[in-house]
Amino acid sequence: MYRLFLFLLLLLGACQPRSSRVIDVDGNSYPTKELGGLLWMTENLRVTKDAKGKAIAYFHPNEDPAQTTNYGLLYDYPTACQVCPEGWRLPTNADWEKLLILGEDNIAPLWKDTDYWPGDGSTNSTGFSVRPTGYGNSGEFDNKFGEKTLFMSKTKDNEHDIWTYIFEKGKSSIRKAPQHPTYGFSVRCVKG
Repeated sequence: MYRLFLFLLLLLGACQPRSSRVIDVDGNSYPTKELGGLLWMTENLRVTKDAKGKAIAYFHPNEDPAQTTNYGLLYDYPTACQVCPEGWRLPTNADWEKLLILGEDNIAPLWKDTDYWPGDGSTNSTGFSVRPTGYGNSGEFDNKFGEKTLFMSKTKDNEHDIWTYIFEKGKSSIRKAPQHPTYGFSVRCVKG
């Protein structure tokens, strides 16, 4: 009887969804979720060192270090290519486009964190938890904090620009647009 009870207990435990997390070189822990056939981080990266422990350049959301915990950090392209945890990588356009449906109305709210996009009809039913981080630019331009998020792709548009995937306040579609690689954008890593 004891063995049957133990077997049932193990079987029930195996059927429960398990939360998965990844830890970066700074010791930050990120929840993950399988979406579009890949394992994705569901929070923005906030690491301050590369895999070898060397300090890296980054931007704080809205130029405010207090925002880092909730919004992550923003990275330029060369830095973003080096900072994903071991076994993880910066997603390509193919990864993003397997995950997202671009240009179609009523898609963006499925990805937006309900606590950070008030009045936007956000549901975050995907669990991806997009937050409006804006972008980093050393104070040259308005950083659009609270209005948009630009996720970086590893894929380049040409020798000068990189691709980003954009969520915007008041908009229910997701856009793709080229950007200058020296600005800071949000980074989500994928496994593999």
